[in-house]
Amino acid sequence: MNILFAAAEVAALLKTGGLADVAAALPAALKAMGHDVRVVMPRYQAIRLNPKIVQRGPLAGFFVAAGVRVEALEVWETTLNGVTVYLLDIPTAFDRPGPPYGMADDDARFIFFERGVLGLMQHLRATGGWTPDVIHANDWHTGLLPAYLKTLYARAFPNVGTVYTIHNLAYQGKFSSFTLHLSGMVSNGTLPAAAGEGDAFNFMARGIHYADVITTVSPTYAQEIMTAEYGEGLQHLLHERHDRLEGVLNGIDTTFFDPEHDPHIAAPYTAADMTGKAACKQALQAELGLEQNADRPVIGMVTRLADQKGLDLVAAALPNLLATDMQLVILGTGEPHYEQFLADLQRQYPTRIAAELRFDAALAQRIYAGCDMFLMPSRYEPGGLGQLIGLRYGTVPIVRATGGLNDTVREGYKGNGFRFHPYSAAMMEDAIQRALTAFRDKTGWRVLCERGMREDHSWAASAATYVKLYERASKK
Repeated sequence: MNILFAAAEVAALLKTGGLADVAAALPAALKAMGHDVRVVMPRYQAIRLNPKIVQRGPLAGFFVAAGVRVEALEVWETTLNGVTVYLLDIPTAFDRPGPPYGMADDDARFIFFERGVLGLMQHLRATGGWTPDVIHANDWHTGLLPAYLKTLYARAFPNVGTVYTIHNLAYQGKFSSFTLHLSGMVSNGTLPAAAGEGDAFNFMARGIHYADVITTVSPTYAQEIMTAEYGEGLQHLLHERHDRLEGVLNGIDTTFFDPEHDPHIAAPYTAADMTGKAACKQALQAELGLEQNADRPVIGMVTRLADQKGLDLVAAALPNLLATDMQLVILGTGEPHYEQFLADLQRQYPTRIAAELRFDAALAQRIYAGCDMFLMPSRYEPGGLGQLIGLRYGTVPIVRATGGLNDTVREGYKGNGFRFHPYSAAMMEDAIQRALTAFRDKTGWRVLCERGMREDHSWAASAATYVKLYERASKK
């Protein structure tokens, strides 16, 4: 199939979250299966100025509109994992310092981008005869692509199917009603009341309303988002479209996340020979100033410091947990009061707690390899990658059973980790205590670690599922 994958970020080019990992890994897996998959994203200033990214262009140029504004666009390209990535260079929208989004004119910026994607499709068809069978749009930044293809561009591309993936329903791209004018979709009116758009303009609601197939990043999250608790105001629309909604688990790049060949960790190891993991633990304790003790369990977190990630539970439970013999390693940034709380605790317990309040990709690898357990007490977690990486490195996950965490972590005789259900500090603490008890049984703990390491969480199975959904979308 011909597949065009549209995303606001792609790992190794620009990354702020899990969307970027998917946008890098899934197209590579699809290409390995023999499909002609191409990726399109904005050419941010950080990409344009990065000398390590080989960029070819401009390959084409045209104009795009948002309301009465018309801006020039150039098409550049690079290659990532053997996949062609088109970089849409719209200087007034993306040639800026700072993060990729969170700016006052994000609505106009991503309307320019989405209109640019459609212009790119016209260019590829005119110059090379290439038209996608399906376009795979991701999160709110590309939510208008299914809408455009069913309305303003329906005659231009009548046979292009659309798959729309919700990576996190909490971020919907909500703007004022004036954005309807910017989008050029005024003649198509507003969405039905059930869509949950109200008086605003909602990029994600329009993606859900118009897409041929809707996916999200785990089967459990697909069910959760049709409820009032997790639906973020779009539960009625999602329930109406439930026959098109599928949950597909994310995979991980098992070549990159590989303890046998990871260049960032102290020693290599495998499920058959885990000797190197003990060396990784000792090296991590030494690096972070913790007491070097192989028998003292180390719990790791690589996370955003926010309520959504369960930091309120961690803060409430730590006084009791410090009465045990565990050590805690946290890497991440986020809400200032959590950063201050952790910094204070580290000063108070320097050999027990290491709080690295920054982003450090190499240190994250060493945490996955050097810790005994990996904690993810999320309030909600659409898919989750940390627990999968932890399993790959023989680091036993302790999770709240929500979203993708519920689908990938099992507790019990044939389990691979520890779980709790009600969102409370007491329930989390109980799960941690069960893990600490299990850790003392060295033989049983090794079996648990090996079982997780032998599981297959690569992209191969997920990519095959997506191909079936692409076929379904193109038939629609």
